[in-house]
Amino acid sequence: MANDYFNQLNYTLANEDAGMEHTILPESCAHVVTVCGSGSRVIPLLAKAPARISVVDISPVQLALFELRMETVRAFSHSEFLSFWGYRVGVWGMASDARKSQFERLQLKNETRDMLRAIFEKNRWESILLCGRWERTFVFFSRVARWILGADRIDGLFACENLEQQRQYVQSRILGWHWRLLLSVVGNARMFNALLYRGSFPKNNTGVGYVDYYDQAYRRLFEHRLARRNFFLQLTLLGELRYPEGLPLEADATVFSEAKKNLSKIRIETVQEDLVSWMAHQRGIGFVSFSNVASYFTGEREKGFLNEIRGAMDPGGLIVFRHYLHRPEGLDRNGFRDRTLDFKTAIAKEKIQMYDVEVLERFDS
Repeated sequence: MANDYFNQLNYTLANEDAGMEHTILPESCAHVVTVCGSGSRVIPLLAKAPARISVVDISPVQLALFELRMETVRAFSHSEFLSFWGYRVGVWGMASDARKSQFERLQLKNETRDMLRAIFEKNRWESILLCGRWERTFVFFSRVARWILGADRIDGLFACENLEQQRQYVQSRILGWHWRLLLSVVGNARMFNALLYRGSFPKNNTGVGYVDYYDQAYRRLFEHRLARRNFFLQLTLLGELRYPEGLPLEADATVFSEAKKNLSKIRIETVQEDLVSWMAHQRGIGFVSFSNVASYFTGEREKGFLNEIRGAMDPGGLIVFRHYLHRPEGLDRNGFRDRTLDFKTAIAKEKIQMYDVEVLERFDS
């Protein structure tokens, strides 16, 4: 797996809907492991009160961002948290000088403070919520979408007040040759590699072309949830988070409150290491949010990584995979049973719909 893509600030918002893992994770799990990403995926897991959470990433800047998120959960009220991160829009937003003052008061490690201060200074102490390479890529895509489809047409989609109205609007105003043109322009490996993945874009082995793959995913989103209630649709079509009812789960008042209450009770550790290599030396893990890490594996690692981590999992422990364009080929699943269908409702409600989700359970044969 090429590391040049993964050793930079790629994620600042959320490239996955953590609501799915929040639903699947049992209450009071002994040891939860999760890929870090932007860190926002961890807050809903805290709300389920595990005894221990290990947050793993090879990127030091992503782990630093996670530390900042945890400190803002600890130190801020819910409204302050929203304002600091930039979830509040318009007159509710935090001024840049206030954000700088709040940042300097937070209890952060020196190396974390220095690393993140440089990012905030580059952004003039405005919100960094959309500063990751992934987020900036989709802000760019939204501009292309508004040029090809028309801004008025997209704004009309977000004005729909119920699903039936939205379904009719999508059929009459969104889907068509303009839509296929948009997906052909932005939904291809060359474009993603140029703007985001730098050669690490997963090899497509789904048997479905890129345009059809993305078309099917968006159709699922349009069919089953209002666009204004979905942060991913807001990001990719509006280029901003315009509607508060569609924010990621970390911004939910109840989830934030539960996470804040549990924060001091949970043993939290950060690990800067390859996830599989680290798990190979662990024991007693009950739940793993594997993200889409396995989509980038090749060769022997692709076939045998479950063998490497099997001993780390408790019997009955769950691993949640998000396969993006690529399912591991020749993967030995010995010692694991497929539990995916047991969580089909949570999977169907996931707000990105770009992933082929798989849930495996460790068992003793």
